[in-house]
Amino acid sequence: MIRRLLNPWTAVASVGLAVSVGCFAGEEPTVEVLQQVASPDGTKVATSFYCEGGGAAGYTFHNVTLNPAGEPLDPFDGLLGKNKTWSSFQGIQVSWLDDQNLEVSFAGVGAPPDPVQMSTRVMTRHGVDVHYVILN
Repeated sequence: MIRRLLNPWTAVASVGLAVSVGCFAGEEPTVEVLQQVASPDGTKVATSFYCEGGGAAGYTFHNVTLNPAGEPLDPFDGLLGKNKTWSSFQGIQVSWLDDQNLEVSFAGVGAPPDPVQMSTRVMTRHGVDVHYVILN
């Protein structure tokens, strides 16, 4: 299900579909949901996605969000990285260990990856502990 919301900063998307969401100065980034997994109790949703936009300056990035079920996806509120629009992560996969524990695996982009960007991660959100696995 794709739903356009009144708030231009957010959107909800289904797996594999692209959806436009509002952005700075009227620009419309594109968000492609790569993986979306509900918690075992169905109260929360983890979403891995790809986003691009920004006009001439442009940006592209992968990230992951964790929201209560039914809440909109905000691509600028990701769990990974100090700078949310930097292309620093790839291969992001999510899996629930139980209702209060989410595992996020990912690889860094660049050689070597930016250590500050790679180490900045949200550890807890909405009562869920997030466990990270960095792939080589």
